[in-house]
Amino acid sequence: MKADEGVGPVALLVRVVLCWGLLICDCSRAAPAQHRIQMMVAMPYELGPPWQNPFLLTRSVAEPVIQLAIDDVSRKGFLNNIAIDLHFRNTNCSDTLGPYYAVEAYCAKQLDVVLGFASAYALAPVARLSGFWSQGVPVITTIAQVDSLDDRSVYKLLTRMNGSYRELGSTIIHLLQLLNYETVAFLFHSNLRRPAFGKSECFFQMVAINNQLLKASGWRQPPVIDFDEFFDSNYEDLLKRASMSANVILMCASVDTIENLMHAAARLGMTESGKYIFFSIHIHSDMQDDFSWQLSNVSQAEREQDLKTFASLKIVTLRRPSQSLYRRFEEDVKALAQKKFNYTQITGKPYKVTKFTSAFYDAIMLYAIALNETLSLGFSPRNGLEVTRRMWNRSFAGIGGNVTISKDGDRFSDYSVLDLNPQTGTFEEVAYYAGSQVKLYVVGQWYWAGGSPPPDRPICGFDNSKCPSKNLSPWAVILIVFSTLTVIFGVIALFVFRRYKLEAELRTMSWRIFWDELSGQKKQNKCRKRNDSRAFHWLYEQRNSLICEENYDDSFTSLTDSLCTVEGLELEKEKNAFTKIANYRGQIVAVKMLNIQRNRIELSRKLLIELKKMKDLSHEHVTRFVGACIDSPHYCIVTEYCPKGSLQDILENAGIKLDKMMIYSLMHDIIKGMVFIHSTDIRSHGKLKSTNCVVDSRFVLKITDFGLNHIHELETVKEDFLSNSFWRGRYTFCGTDLTNECANKINYCPPMGGTQKGDVYSFAIILHEMLFRRGVFYTSDENSFARDIVENVRMGMQPPFRPTVLETSFDGVIISLMVRCWSENPDDRPDFRMIRKQVISLTREFETSNIVDNLLRRMEQYANNLESLVQERTADYLQEKQKAENLLYQLLPKSVASQLIKGEPVKAEAFDCVTIYFSDIVGFTSLCADSTPMEVVNLLNDLYTCFDSIIENYDVYKVETIGDAYMVVSGLPRKNGVAHAFEIARMALALLSAVRCFTIVHRPKEQLKLRIGIHSGPVCAGVVGLKMPRYCLFGDTVNTASRMESNGLPLKIHVSSATKTLLDSFNCFQLEYRGEVVMKGKGAQVTYWLLEPTENHVT
Repeated sequence: MKADEGVGPVALLVRVVLCWGLLICDCSRAAPAQHRIQMMVAMPYELGPPWQNPFLLTRSVAEPVIQLAIDDVSRKGFLNNIAIDLHFRNTNCSDTLGPYYAVEAYCAKQLDVVLGFASAYALAPVARLSGFWSQGVPVITTIAQVDSLDDRSVYKLLTRMNGSYRELGSTIIHLLQLLNYETVAFLFHSNLRRPAFGKSECFFQMVAINNQLLKASGWRQPPVIDFDEFFDSNYEDLLKRASMSANVILMCASVDTIENLMHAAARLGMTESGKYIFFSIHIHSDMQDDFSWQLSNVSQAEREQDLKTFASLKIVTLRRPSQSLYRRFEEDVKALAQKKFNYTQITGKPYKVTKFTSAFYDAIMLYAIALNETLSLGFSPRNGLEVTRRMWNRSFAGIGGNVTISKDGDRFSDYSVLDLNPQTGTFEEVAYYAGSQVKLYVVGQWYWAGGSPPPDRPICGFDNSKCPSKNLSPWAVILIVFSTLTVIFGVIALFVFRRYKLEAELRTMSWRIFWDELSGQKKQNKCRKRNDSRAFHWLYEQRNSLICEENYDDSFTSLTDSLCTVEGLELEKEKNAFTKIANYRGQIVAVKMLNIQRNRIELSRKLLIELKKMKDLSHEHVTRFVGACIDSPHYCIVTEYCPKGSLQDILENAGIKLDKMMIYSLMHDIIKGMVFIHSTDIRSHGKLKSTNCVVDSRFVLKITDFGLNHIHELETVKEDFLSNSFWRGRYTFCGTDLTNECANKINYCPPMGGTQKGDVYSFAIILHEMLFRRGVFYTSDENSFARDIVENVRMGMQPPFRPTVLETSFDGVIISLMVRCWSENPDDRPDFRMIRKQVISLTREFETSNIVDNLLRRMEQYANNLESLVQERTADYLQEKQKAENLLYQLLPKSVASQLIKGEPVKAEAFDCVTIYFSDIVGFTSLCADSTPMEVVNLLNDLYTCFDSIIENYDVYKVETIGDAYMVVSGLPRKNGVAHAFEIARMALALLSAVRCFTIVHRPKEQLKLRIGIHSGPVCAGVVGLKMPRYCLFGDTVNTASRMESNGLPLKIHVSSATKTLLDSFNCFQLEYRGEVVMKGKGAQVTYWLLEPTENHVT
């Protein structure tokens, strides 16, 4: 002290200042640098509809809990030298905005942890991406318990503070096992009529429960009854369906719907009997308080009735902590919400703490603990992988008690089972499931409407089918007798009616065709050869040059004079037969003339029935019988006309190439047609040969010239027995069994109608003709005549005389089948059903059950057989046609273009309200003046390519581009309600954002200035013009939208008051009042600017 006494006051003051300076420097040097954590809280600002926000989470609900948690962890020392910056983002219950804000924050390097979300659909993409961002970004949520988010190989850094619905399923299994139930029915709400909103939370809960039930041994798939509670109100029908399969009904819906279901159950007598038990899954809010409030706000009589109604109801919900610490926490949160955030005054509702809001406190606590440990080990606080690793597989003291996080980042949640106490009228906990212990504890007394739990299965079954009545009551006997008599009289009446109907149809003779109906100015006939030589060229058959205009029999045109010379044996000695065609009631039909030498035909009953049956026949591979003409002397049979000719024509035409697929397909057609004929009253064909197998325009083979045996018996045979064509056409397709029967007859006619085994033999001869394409009954002796062949077959030589089987690439099964079919003994021949079974295995790769596919295959084969020039031109035509259609789809809306392609008129359509977007480039004229034309073209191409790729992400339609002008509309041609303004606004913001980053190739330093105008209103749209048709919009709305663009400013979006009104309804856009703008032809208009998105607004 003495040494300092001589020191003056100024010197002393200097020493003090220096000491404090040194002290401050030492402190600042010793204190570590503070870390700032950027935490994004993704929550909707508005509550939104219940189907989009089932957990009722908003920023105003979550922010008080989050703020209280941050304050508490800071006070407890968990955040030493750590500051958390909260960044709230309004997800607006959208599955696109949440991911957008997360990506935006990450790109801005302002994202260290993500907290919140009110929808699993919005959370899922962020949880997928977070594991791939730098060192990882932890994602913490209090919802998203769906078991589809359990896979940590996909959602690597996701931590769920209320666990997974997998534990809910385990709770239900333990509960059912405790009560000895094995049968349960699901009855729950699902967004059946609103799939755009995604699956309901009840759907996810029931799926998780169902998955756990199926994994457990001894459980079967429960019956599922889902409904949409916003549309379906027939609760009695839902309950009846559920009661038919189980006594235990597991329900999930809103509180109001559960109440309505229980009242409906009471009306059905399902509650007082005690035979049914209802479990209600309610995780969204505190259902205990909800029902307690409803039971306490009714009259005494209604209260007693409600107690009986809800006595069978048990509630499964998240367990609410009962500690006093949690109660004090609830009071602190409510006080903070009122004091700092003024919750009640803003929302008009009292603040309520749920498990989904209190979990935010535990989330902040868990993150702070893990963050401190990560820093103490020397890791960066932004190392999300290390922080998440220390959040998982640990326990800590939470606000509601001990909190345990599994090794997969899911909290072990506890669930309560609540039962109604009839004394207090409140739901009380009778059991709870401890998630960390995987055990169900019973802590209260159960109350049962019937005094005890109902049985798992009723003794008599759910429909009383196991307890039939032993004694029939008199009414039952009367009912049985009456029913029996009714059935007997009904059968008799049906028989009489059918008999009367048959007689009426026989009298009407619907099959009859008058000769005059087949007459016409330009009737044509088709010439078809019926002999053993090659058919004339198949392509010539399609050309008009072969058709003469000379009349034949006053009704038909003959091709006799225009036939070309064809190769064959004894052509000069044979007579050609013709298949004539005629026009009958607007359709081309085939006419077969009958050689009946009578003045009239007696229409016996057998003949009438035979004609009616032929008229009723219908099959894809049988020609349709149109009718018959019995006007003397013009007797004829009229059938469906097949323009491709007969199978023989095709096989003998060397210009037609048939591959295995086509051969098998035609063979299969014959088999199917014969299976049908054999299954009808006709029983057999009798004249099956390649000339009676005709091919229609779709290249489908059909069987013809069958049946009508009574008419054919009246014909007079005039063939020349010495003619080779007579024997080849009639007998080479007949087996020994048929040729022996007719060998001694004068007219050498086989038995009328033939036999089924004889048809199989004929099929084998046709099959040989198809496989080898050497003509009918080809043998190595080319000089043999058809009559010699028939005689050799009839004699029954050993081995039997058959066509020569050459080496072939066809499957050996086909050859073996063909040999079996022409066996000498008819009993050794398979029937057509057996043949079809063997052939199906071969044609499976060619034939499908889809008729269209089979037709396309055949038409493709048919097209491949045309001349090479025709093929090339057809291919070029189809290619150009497709290009033209694709170009048309780019120029016009697809619905309008499809109508134009079909040749249908496109009518103009009026739309009540659409939103139109106009934009152009400011200074484009001067830019063009200073640029070459090619540079301008490249600029517009690059710009519009960018624009076109952006608008594909929105529900809009690009109308046109003229120079630098770009016009887009939403709301047409497909109407989208009021969403058109929303889509155009989002698109305009996206285009404006893209323009800011757009680089002009030849002027990289110059900013492209886009000017945008938007207006909403009614328009009329339609296609204008015949040449270069355009889909145009008309109406004052178009002019106004153009004026909005021309009166705007560069890099701004000019919005009319009409569009502003629509955008305000979405409550997610920021608009700035511009004022009144005088527009040409519009006067003063109030307009607005649509601004760039900020942190609190949606783009």
